Amino acid sequence: MKPLELMEQGRFLGEEFLLWLWMRSMTEGGASGEAGDGSGCFVDDAIQLVSERGEVKEISLRKGNPAESREAFEALSRGMRPAKVKLRILSGDLEWVFTLNATTLDMGALKLPPSTGKTPHERLHDRIFLLEEGAGHLERRLKRFLHERSSGTESLQVSMCAWVRAGRTGESLSTDEVPWEA
Repeated sequence: MKPLELMEQGRFLGEEFLLWLWMRSMTEGGASGEAGDGSGCFVDDAIQLVSERGEVKEISLRKGNPAESREAFEALSRGMRPAKVKLRILSGDLEWVFTLNATTLDMGALKLPPSTGKTPHERLHDRIFLLEEGAGHLERRLKRFLHERSSGTESLQVSMCAWVRAGRTGESLSTDEVPWEA
């Protein structure tokens, strides 16, 4: 089998991971769920949703807060899946911003925290460390997701479906934060 065919077959797992990150960013404060990891991961200002059925094949939601928009939850409830999401990881004073692709799970358009090194050599080492640190935060979340998904129960699927239903009706947000009810 060709590499592109293999990636396409495994794409559903990346889509579920993006959806899980999205759900945790709204319900768990973006926590990884791992002991000792105080970082938070949040959906930022861009989401791309795709579908293979229906007349609309792709929706891109940008600017503002698309993760909490009615349009995003309507698309999810109609069977669209996240294909690419812009994420923000916060850990102490450090912040990483990047896009995550569901098919390949590659990080694109990565913005690292600022380097504190004085010389070019120190800045290079600092940036490599920051890159590894940011990837580690994402890897811990992927590990947690895979553990929850492979636990044999359907609780993850049930909680994601309930979250989408609640988001569609605006119940997943407090009433002060629901932008479409103004």
